[in-house]
Amino acid sequence: MTNKTFASVVLESNIDKSLDYETPENLLSQIKEGQLVEVPLRGKLKKGYILSLKEKTHVKKVLKINRIVSDEVLSKDLFKLAIWMAKYYACSLSKILRCIIPSSIRKEIMPKYHIYITSNKTKKELLDIYLNLTKTKKSLKQAKAIEYFLKVKKGVLLTELLLNTKLSKAPIDSLVRKKILIYKKLFSDEIDILKNFEYFQTKEKVLNAQQQQTLDNISSSLEKGKFETHLIFGITSSGKTEIYLRAIKKAIELKKSAIMMVPEIALTAQTIEIFRSRFKEKIAIIHHKRSSGEKAKEWENILSGKAKIVIGARSSIFAPIKNLGLIILDEEHDSSYKQSEEMPSYNAKHLAIMRAKFSEATVILASATPSIESYYNATQKKYTLNTLSKRIGKSNLAKVKIINMKEGIKKSKSYFSNDLLEAIKQRCEKGEQTLIFLNRRGYNTSLHCLNCSYIFKCKHCDITLTYHKKDNILSCHLCGFKTHTLKNCPDCKSSEYIKYKGFGTEHIQSALHAIFPNIKTIRIDRDTTTQKNSHEILFKQFKSGKADVLIGTQMIVKGLHFPSVTLVGILNTDGALNIPDFRSSEIVFQLVTQACGRAGRAALAGEVIIQTYMPENDTIKLASKQDYLSFYESEIENRRLFGYPPFTQMAKIVLSSPDEKKAESFANLIREKLIKNLTSGYKIHPVLPSGRAKVKDVFRFQFLIRGKNMLFLSTILSKIKNEINLPNRISLFIDIDPISTFF
Repeated sequence: MTNKTFASVVLESNIDKSLDYETPENLLSQIKEGQLVEVPLRGKLKKGYILSLKEKTHVKKVLKINRIVSDEVLSKDLFKLAIWMAKYYACSLSKILRCIIPSSIRKEIMPKYHIYITSNKTKKELLDIYLNLTKTKKSLKQAKAIEYFLKVKKGVLLTELLLNTKLSKAPIDSLVRKKILIYKKLFSDEIDILKNFEYFQTKEKVLNAQQQQTLDNISSSLEKGKFETHLIFGITSSGKTEIYLRAIKKAIELKKSAIMMVPEIALTAQTIEIFRSRFKEKIAIIHHKRSSGEKAKEWENILSGKAKIVIGARSSIFAPIKNLGLIILDEEHDSSYKQSEEMPSYNAKHLAIMRAKFSEATVILASATPSIESYYNATQKKYTLNTLSKRIGKSNLAKVKIINMKEGIKKSKSYFSNDLLEAIKQRCEKGEQTLIFLNRRGYNTSLHCLNCSYIFKCKHCDITLTYHKKDNILSCHLCGFKTHTLKNCPDCKSSEYIKYKGFGTEHIQSALHAIFPNIKTIRIDRDTTTQKNSHEILFKQFKSGKADVLIGTQMIVKGLHFPSVTLVGILNTDGALNIPDFRSSEIVFQLVTQACGRAGRAALAGEVIIQTYMPENDTIKLASKQDYLSFYESEIENRRLFGYPPFTQMAKIVLSSPDEKKAESFANLIREKLIKNLTSGYKIHPVLPSGRAKVKDVFRFQFLIRGKNMLFLSTILSKIKNEINLPNRISLFIDIDPISTFF
């Protein structure tokens, strides 16, 4: 009699515990941990993941596994990470696995393919066929296709051929049937390989002493094959990217794989371009804007071991890469690495460290403005600190001028100081480029009635509506609600006193064109980057010199390299300093420093002009000097004094409901239960409305918890969550290690 094997399966359904199933005889030789399987549950077939295999079960009536959906979905280190995440973030394992594994894998979506066409004939033979086809009217469309092919070197995508020739697919099909042309199915990643012909292989750059020392430290960790975290604190343009490339090369030489993470999709195109010019190995690209089919194909390439290098944003930490040796987080301080919209509220930086620990891999955290917690960990020897204090090549830090706009606005009577306008004019005359940073999109940020003080707010959220001139609408940047502009005030019916206030990137672009009619501008913000690949297209246009000025929100100041940018204008970062959050100063310091770092990155000297109403503010003054260490010393003392991270950990508990009183009542109920269950080592703050108290007709109340042990807190929270059994239309959001304590 054959010994039975039982599988402990975690279902995708919201069932907190795993269920036992028997492995049928025909699957005994194939079954293993980490597989996606189909199992019966309450008369229906459901999908789940094999958590573990065992020979005994306490369940009396055990149902059998129906089939194996996918041979292997998760690597062992990823499974360990999933289990740790469920405990740490107080979230069900099924929800964690849904977060980790793309829906295209779970739903068995076939990878998307494109048709690539090549010629089955020589150029001479094609020319003879073309001449014969032009003799009859019926064959003119086929002749047009052949004529196009005579100009093509190797092959062409069907979509491109049809677009350029304005033909239908029918004449192409006829040529394929005649065996003149050949169809070939190409998956998205294979099209990426075709694009590789555009990339010339670049040589390694000569490292300076600081770069070499940093690389030696990282190489040593890789060779030892032991878990270690390195922090690279390198000023802007100090050559961090070359270290990444060399470190990945070292990992590949040691037969290991690597994950390269960037905070924004906007940065992936630049990173891919650099990596493809250096590595011939297959590179997988993961981010949320890729189609389901593309994600499925990349997942398959990674699992099979075809792709040894993964590049992507936050979700790339879940790549099922085998023999993981190296994880790199560029701009490690960036808040984009944190998932704050839904549970699990993970931070990809923390997951990178935990995954590397499970894999005995090396982690590189790098930034010109490391998070206070990361730099503190380096000073406490938890991380190895590597410092790059010099810019590479001939570039030097840009000269910075702070303009007091209390005086500046009186002189210029516009959003630009006279100094900034003169500097923009000079750059245009020299053929150099300018970058204007303003962290607000839209035309005007609010609309008021001066007669009765009515403020035009979103009817679904507790924020003002932003005016977008191009579409002539008022829009909510939280829920997406849009309405046409009103000529009369809804309260007092006056039409004379409607006043637009504040300015966004759209307004700045319009104002620049009014001042400099011949200036060429590109604007990059959420409004102009809704299409797939729009970031890549706009950045390429600017880099190739098709615009004099690039205007944008924070996505344009994160690690991008534009050699011709010699001027950066920073407009109005003051508002963020007034947000009642312990990280406000740190976020403003990072943004201003990063923006300053975009100027003068090549041989041309750079200049930065910061416009502010708070010229004496220490954060702005230190950021203008790119003096991180002085800022850190000041900030760490404040954190120590008030007991904020890194001297404690935090959690934010948010209750939301369309019923305002219920949301507040349940928030207080959970707080009271926590007070009873937690030890004296925790500080539980009172319940308050969230910084955004109402979003999409849902009211939000929150409270903060500070303490040393988040794993214990998460255990208590999971217990309370199960005890309370929240009614419908009331949701609980547990944010462990929140980035924002206000919003």
